[in-house]
Formats: sequence, C-alpha cells, structure tokens
Amino acid sequence: METHILDAPWRPLTDNGMGYLSVYFSEPLARWPVREITRPGDNKSDPNTETGTYGLFSTCEPSMRNRIVKDGAATIFFLTTRKKYQGRVLSGYYKIGWYTEGTQGAINNDYALAAAALRFIDPIRVVNLPGPLSAICSTPFRTMKPIGEEPTRALTDICNQLPDLTDEYIHEVDRIERFARARSGYAYPSWGRETGFSWNDARDYYQVDLDLSKVPNSSKNQRWRCRNCLYVIRSGALLKKCPLCKGMATLVPAEEGA
Repeated sequence: METHILDAPWRPLTDNGMGYLSVYFSEPLARWPVREITRPGDNKSDPNTETGTYGLFSTCEPSMRNRIVKDGAATIFFLTTRKKYQGRVLSGYYKIGWYTEGTQGAINNDYALAAAALRFIDPIRVVNLPGPLSAICSTPFRTMKPIGEEPTRALTDICNQLPDLTDEYIHEVDRIERFARARSGYAYPSWGRETGFSWNDARDYYQVDLDLSKVPNSSKNQRWRCRNCLYVIRSGALLKKCPLCKGMATLVPAEEGA
C-alpha cells in the first residue's frame, strides 16, 4: 500500500537500502497481529498502521528512530510473538519516506516517521524464513536490530510476494478500539483517549516548543507528573500528551513518594 505525499513540516528521507527489525507487543484479542491496544497501563499506538506512522503519537524506540533519520535505514520490518513458545513472526514492513520532529524534539531523539509504502501480511514464523534470513531474525535481540542491504531487499521481496492485508489490519485496529471503548469508555484508557488515531490528530504531535529539555523515556515507578497541571499518572511508557490537561510534552518522571 502506498501513502500520500507529505509536505511541511515533513521532510523527505533518503533511503540508503538498509533497514531495521523492530519487535512490538501484539494484541492477544485480535485476529491479526496488530499492536497491543489493550495492554494494561501501557496501551500501544505503534506501529500505527492507520496513518502509516511510527513515533508520531508514541515515544517508542527513540534511538531507532534517530538512527533511521541519521543513517537513512528506511525499511522497518515488524516482528512480534503471537503465541507463547512459538517464537516471533514477521507481520509486515514500512518503507519510510518522511520524517519530522515530534513533540519531544531532536534533543530527545524524537523523530516521527511516516511511510511512503507499507505492507502487512499473513504473518510468517521467522524460523520458516529462508536460512540466512531465519538466522538474522531468530537471533535473540530485545526490541530492535539494524540489518544490511541484502536482508532488507530479501525480506521486502518476501512480503511483496504475499497478499497485502494492510486494510485487514486497519479494520482490526478499529475493532479492538471499539471493544476497549465499550468496556472502559476509552479506546486507550491509559492515555485517557476516547478515539483512535488519524491524520487529523497529527498537527498536535509536531514539535512546536523550542525550549525543550532532556526527558527520560521511562520511569522506574511508572509514575509521571505533568509540569502544567501537576497531575500524576501511571503509565508503562512516557506519553506525549497529558491525559488530564492535554498539554503536550509536559510529562516527566515523578519521584518516589511524590
């Protein structure tokens, strides 16, 4: 699936032919391995298949996003584990075409990425990939791993030979969001967000505050304080928007006992 051409503040990314393997949590209630929207206390927004973005709405993997922008390793292959003890599967890829600074700015390696093309497929167990690719994808690594030109090209070819199920994934995201909203009143309870994501939301997540400081991407106690309203939330990851006052880039780790 190809996407539309983006204009400012998005900037084109030059593709150097290399890529990344990126591991994500997938939704146990879903028919297809979409992101784990119902993950308790840490609702996931990436990979954001409905907009074809990564890191626009979330703070996931800032170091990978930073290196993609700096090095032009433009293809992200998504891996996840659907069933315990069955290993990881390859679910699809993004071919990144554009980037812009996110709410946390370049000082925090917060670059939002947008795909020029994306394709999600009937997932393939990585152990069933051709030998060299299976070894690359099966070797233990935690969240992300850079790969060279040859495996990037080979994995892209494999995905492109299979039916494009991207629309099915997007429909499944919508179904899970509606399920979550029916149960809690929110599509993303840990975000205080009632709806899903679309390009209409993007403008709020661009970098606009030039006076930014370094902010840790994780909190030891999973507690975050808003510098605007002083509200303290619990979240497994740093959120870009305060769930209460909706201030952008205002959350910082809350000290123990605070």
